[in-house]
Amino acid sequence: MIDIRLLRPLAKAISARRETQRHLDCLTRQIAARAGRQATTVKVRSRARRRSSPRLYHREIVDRLAFERWVELDMIACRLAMQEQVIGAFLHRDREPVLHPAI
Repeated sequence: MIDIRLLRPLAKAISARRETQRHLDCLTRQIAARAGRQATTVKVRSRARRRSSPRLYHREIVDRLAFERWVELDMIACRLAMQEQVIGAFLHRDREPVLHPAI
C-alpha cells in the first residue's frame, strides 16, 4: 500500500524545484533579451567603425549582464542544488526497506 502522506513532501519538493528552474530560465531569457537590445543599439550607433564580430560583442554583453546579477543567479543556482539534494534524499528514503522495530 502506498502511503499518500509520504509522497506529499516529495511532490512539494519537485514542485518547488520546477518553480525555481522556471525562475532561473526567466532570468536567463531576460539577460539574453537585454543583451540583444543593447547589442543592436550599439551596432546602430557605431556603423562607421566595426567591431570584431556582432556575436562576440553580444556574448560580451551577456557576460557583463550576468556578472551584474551574479548574486541573484548564484542564489537561485544554490537553491536549485539544495532542492535536488532534498529530492534525492526523498527518493533514496522511498527505496529503502521499511524496518519496523520489534515491540
